[in-house]
Amino acid sequence: MLFKIPEMTPNNLRKLLTLLLTLLIISFISLIYSSSSAIIEQHGSALSSFTHSLQDRIDKYRYISWQIFDSATQGTSTSTAQPPPVNQSTLQPGIFAISTPSSKIETLIFGEHELATLNLASQISQYTETLWASAKLTWTLYYLNGEDNSLAVITNGHLTNTLNRYEGRNIASSIAGRRNEMLQQANTLDEKESFSALRRNRQLSDGAFITLRTTFNQPGHLATILAVDLPLNDLNNNSLNLSALQIHNDESVSKKSATGSYFLNLSAFSIDLLRPVSGAPLSVTYHLPVMTIFSAMIDELLPVYLILIALIALTTCSLFFLRESKVQPTDTVDPWVEKLQQFTQELVQNFPMGSLIYDANQGKILLSNEMSDHLVQHLNFKKMVDMSSNPFELLQVTVNNEIYQVRHHTSQIISHYHIFTFREQNREQLVSQQLQNAQAVLEKNHTLRRQFFEQLSNTFSNPMRRVDTAITELETKTPSLLPNDLLQGIHFLSRLTRNIETLNAVESGKFTVDKHKVDLQQILDDVITENQHIVTEKGVLLLVDNSELTQTTRLGDAPLIFQILTTILRYSIENTVWGKIKLKISQSAEYADRLLLEIVDTGPGLSSYEQENIDFPFISPISAEIVDYSTSLDLFFCKKLLALFDSTLTIESTSHIGTRYQMQLTLPQEVVEQEDDEKILEDIRVLVSIVADDVRHIICRQLLRWGAKYDFPEDRYSGQQCDLMITDDVEQLDDWGVLLSSKSELLVSNPHHRQANVNISRSILDAIMALIEQQIGEDVLSQGEEEVSTSLWESSEYYSIFEQTVKEDMDKLQSEIMQEDYSALALTAHRLKGVFAMLNLQKGKTYCEEIEIQIQQHHKLNITNSIGELQDYVDSLLQQGSQKNE
Repeated sequence: MLFKIPEMTPNNLRKLLTLLLTLLIISFISLIYSSSSAIIEQHGSALSSFTHSLQDRIDKYRYISWQIFDSATQGTSTSTAQPPPVNQSTLQPGIFAISTPSSKIETLIFGEHELATLNLASQISQYTETLWASAKLTWTLYYLNGEDNSLAVITNGHLTNTLNRYEGRNIASSIAGRRNEMLQQANTLDEKESFSALRRNRQLSDGAFITLRTTFNQPGHLATILAVDLPLNDLNNNSLNLSALQIHNDESVSKKSATGSYFLNLSAFSIDLLRPVSGAPLSVTYHLPVMTIFSAMIDELLPVYLILIALIALTTCSLFFLRESKVQPTDTVDPWVEKLQQFTQELVQNFPMGSLIYDANQGKILLSNEMSDHLVQHLNFKKMVDMSSNPFELLQVTVNNEIYQVRHHTSQIISHYHIFTFREQNREQLVSQQLQNAQAVLEKNHTLRRQFFEQLSNTFSNPMRRVDTAITELETKTPSLLPNDLLQGIHFLSRLTRNIETLNAVESGKFTVDKHKVDLQQILDDVITENQHIVTEKGVLLLVDNSELTQTTRLGDAPLIFQILTTILRYSIENTVWGKIKLKISQSAEYADRLLLEIVDTGPGLSSYEQENIDFPFISPISAEIVDYSTSLDLFFCKKLLALFDSTLTIESTSHIGTRYQMQLTLPQEVVEQEDDEKILEDIRVLVSIVADDVRHIICRQLLRWGAKYDFPEDRYSGQQCDLMITDDVEQLDDWGVLLSSKSELLVSNPHHRQANVNISRSILDAIMALIEQQIGEDVLSQGEEEVSTSLWESSEYYSIFEQTVKEDMDKLQSEIMQEDYSALALTAHRLKGVFAMLNLQKGKTYCEEIEIQIQQHHKLNITNSIGELQDYVDSLLQQGSQKNE
C-alpha cells in the first residue's frame, strides 16, 4: 500500500509549521549548548595542562629544596677546609649584599648573621646560578636559618639597585612580611609544607607566582624554612587569562575539585572551572566570563546562528499570519447558510436558563439544552405555539408539581422556527422568600437594638446626670479629693450615655439640626485645642491642612460638627501608637456646598471585624491597647450624625500601614454681600522659614488669606525688610518672630518672640497681631507719648482716617454681635486694637482686649456691654477731634 500524502489544508499546514518551529528551536538550543560546551572544554583542557605543569614545577623545587638543605647541613658538619673568603657590603642597616661571581644572581642577607650563614648563602647562590642564569622570569629563594634567625634572599632580579632607590622601604617591608609568614610556619608543628595563594607583586616579580614553603627541623635549633617563589607566566600557553585565575590553598576545595568540575557563578556572571593539583593541597579556579563564551560562539558560528534565527522568525511569522488569516468568502453565498448564521446569532442573544428550538413544519425539536430535556416529554409544543398569540408570550406550566415560566419567541429569520425558554419559578420563589425572611430578621434586629438603646438611655440618663452634678460640685469644692482614674471612668460612662441618648433621638426623628452661620476654622481650632494634650502625651505628630478651604463661613450645626470631628479624631489618636495623623479639610471640586474631611493616620490599621462597627455597634471590640475615650459605638454614632448632613463615613484601612477616615459634609455657603474690606494683615510682609514642606504650604496659604505677603530666605534679596519671621526652628528666630510648635511648654523667652500652635489658626493670628501691636507700641513710645498723641489729634489727616476706619469698624461690631459671628467679630476687634495702639489710646486698646477675651468665652451679653462702652469712648474721641479741627 502506497503512502498517501495528506491534503495540504490550513490546519495541516499550521501543524507542519509548528513542528518545523519546534525542530528549529531545539536545533538552536542544541547548537548553543554544544558550542558553549566545546569552549568550556577547551579552556578546561588548557587549565588541566596548566595544573600539570604547575605540579611538575612544585615537584622539581621540592627536590631542589631538600638538596639545598642537605648540602647546607652536610657542609657545615663535615667540611674541615677553610672556605674561600666571601665579601659582603652593607646596603642599609640590617641588610647586607654578598658579592657573587655572576652578575645575574644577587644575594642579600637580612639581619645579623654568622660566618657560616654567609658561606651558606654564597653556596646557594652558586647553586641557583646554574638554574636561573638563563631564566627570563624572576625567581626568588628565601632561606630562614634556624641557627641565627637570619633571612637569606637569592634572586635573579635586581633588588640591590631597587633597595638603593626610593622603593627600598617598600621592598624591605615586603621581605619582612615574607619573614613573618615563614616564622609563623615554623611555629606550626604539624605543617611541613605550605603554599601561598596566587600573588602579584611588581616590586619582587614581574608576573604572577606562588610561594612554596618547606620546613626543616634541626635538633637543638629552631626550624629552618626554605621558600621559593614559583613564577607561573611561562606555564600558560596564552589560552588562559592569569587575571581570572585563582589558586586555593584549601584541602576541602581540593577534595571537592578532585575530578575537575565547573559551575555557574551568578555573582560574577561567569563559569568557574576547578582543577586539582595532584600531590599538593592546591586547586586552581579559572573564572571564565559568560560574555567571553558568547563572543567566542559568535566568532565561530555567527552565520549558522543568523540562519537559524532567520528561519525561526520566518516560521513564527508564517504561523501567525496563517492563524490570523481568514478564508475569503466566495462571491455567491447560499442564502440558507447565511440565514443559519443569523439564526445562530439570534439564538445566542436569547439564551436564558433553559432553551429549546421547535420546528413547526416538521413537528420536531431541533435543539435543546440539559434543563429542557426532561420537560420535552411532558409538553405539547404545537398547542403552546397556538396559545401564544403575542411574539413574546409568557406561559406558566406545571411539571411534577414544579412551576416553570415559559417564554415563546417566533424567529424573525425563519418563521416556522420557535424558541422556547424556561425558568424554574419554585427556586426563584424560594430564594425570594429567603431574602424576605433575612430582611425581616435584620429589621427585627435593628428594632430590638433601638429598643435596647432606648431602655438603656432611659435607665442611665437621670442617674448619670446626678452623678455628673455631684462630681462637678466635688471638683469645685475639693479638686484633689477624687482620683483621676475615677474621674476618667465617670466621664467615659457619662459620654457614652449622652451618645446613646443622642443616637436614640436621631433614629427616632426627634433630633433636628440647628443650622446657623458657623465658622469652620473656629471649629477646627476648638477640636485641636480639645485633643492637643492627648496627641502630645502619646508623642504622635498631628498636622491640620486647611489650605484648600476657600470659605470658612458656612451654614450648619457647630456643636454637631465639633462632636463628629472630635469623636473620629480621638478614635484615630487612640488607634495610633506612633507616627503621624493628618486632618485635611477641602472644598469639593464638583459641588460648592460640600466639604471633604479626611483623617489619615499611620497606626496599625483597623481589622475587618472592627470596621463592621460602622453598621453594627458593639459587634467587635476596639483594637487599641489603651482606650480612655473611644467606644465600639463611635463609628456607628458618627455615621448616623453624618447622615444628618447627607454624608457618610468611609474607612480604608491597611494592616501595619494606617487608616483613612473620609467624610463629605453638606454645608451650604452663606450668601454674603461682597465688601471691599481691608484684610487684617494688609501691608504686612512675613519671612517664612519652615523646614517641613506641608507645614510651609499651609502657613503660606493662611497668610495670603489674611492679606499678608511672604518671602522665603532663599528668595529674599539683600536689604529687603520683613516685619516679622515665622519659623519652626527656635534657633532661626530673628528680631521679631513667631515659633510654630505643637508642644505645650513655652520655648521662647524673648519679649519680641511669640509661640503659636502650628495646627490652630487662631493661635498663629493672635501671635502675629500681638507682635505687630507690640511693634507699633514701641515705635510710639520711642517718639514720646505726649508728643505723638498731641500731634496726631491736632492733625486733620489723622483725625479723618480715625473717623472713617473706627466708625465703620464700630458699626461692624454691632452687626456681627447680632449675627453671633464670633470669628469676624474677633478680626474686627483685632483691627480696632491696632488702631488704638498706633494712636497710643490705651483706654481703647484695653476695651478691645476685654472684648477679645469675652469673644473666646462666647459671652454675648458681656460682649454687647463692652461694645457699648467702647462706642461711648469712640463718640467722645470723635467729638473732641471735631472741636479741635473746626
